[in-house]
Amino acid sequence: MTNVLCRLPNHVGDCCMTLPALKLLEDSGYTPMLVGKRWAEDLFAGTGYRFDPIEGHVTEDITRIRYLSNYVGPKPLGILFPNSFSSALLFRMGNIQSAGFKTDMRRFLLTTPLEEPGPMHEVERFFRVVYDAIVAWGGTPAYDKPQTHLGLRLMLRHEAAARNLIERHQIPKRFALLAPVARGLHHGKTKHWAYFNALCPVLRSLGVEPIVFPSPDEEIINQRACPDATILPPTTLGNYAALAQLAEVVIANDSGISHVAASVSAKQITLMGVTTPERTGPWNPDAVVLGSANAGWPSIDEVTTAIKAMVKPE
Repeated sequence: MTNVLCRLPNHVGDCCMTLPALKLLEDSGYTPMLVGKRWAEDLFAGTGYRFDPIEGHVTEDITRIRYLSNYVGPKPLGILFPNSFSSALLFRMGNIQSAGFKTDMRRFLLTTPLEEPGPMHEVERFFRVVYDAIVAWGGTPAYDKPQTHLGLRLMLRHEAAARNLIERHQIPKRFALLAPVARGLHHGKTKHWAYFNALCPVLRSLGVEPIVFPSPDEEIINQRACPDATILPPTTLGNYAALAQLAEVVIANDSGISHVAASVSAKQITLMGVTTPERTGPWNPDAVVLGSANAGWPSIDEVTTAIKAMVKPE
């Protein structure tokens, strides 16, 4: 099988949404070799793909990419999931024959510049990069549509860690994972729903304990956003995904956690107010999505009704 160096996106949710594209690459006779931010290594450990980190230090990253290029062999192939100029420049300096959409004035850096598709979900967009690249390389894609589930494969150690975390922190058998924080702005607007704390008594009335595992360095902001939940120390993304499988429900903004939950087909409710489900909603056919950029944020009553429909009382 031909090795292909795949530059992952820089954000958790986007990384999750590349999974169907990576599966297409594998099923079409290629071996993905992942390059991305160090935190993604744990998330993708169960895929079995080789992973090499980039740290954001230009000289070190170029040295690592050139090493990988030599390791793969003459004229190594590459896939660029990000749209950035810098990602294309890094692969070009590593002598990688890269394919990607010709965005951000980077066409001259790409060996295989691909036409931008029309409006579509990000999962479909990432899938399209791989599909069009395979065709351009003279290969035959195994299929022409992404699978209906992201299909993240977890390690046994992730599942064991989830059980250990439940035991160590004395998490009740029935628990909900809440992700009340989404950092940054989208077109100048706040990306998180403001009423997560109001969900704690609703969940407890159903016999479900609200739990928050914040991202590193976000403990304080999560405590402020949802002070009545049980706030626990951060854990890895792989461990979180395994916990999501065991949760009664995962309730999150349109953020990385929403897509981590979707990656393992967890029971989930995703709240949106400034983004659109058609582009970044969870790729999980069983997910409940409330709100949108057009409709605005859902009300507390709407979210409460969705919780009671999904989570049955003891």
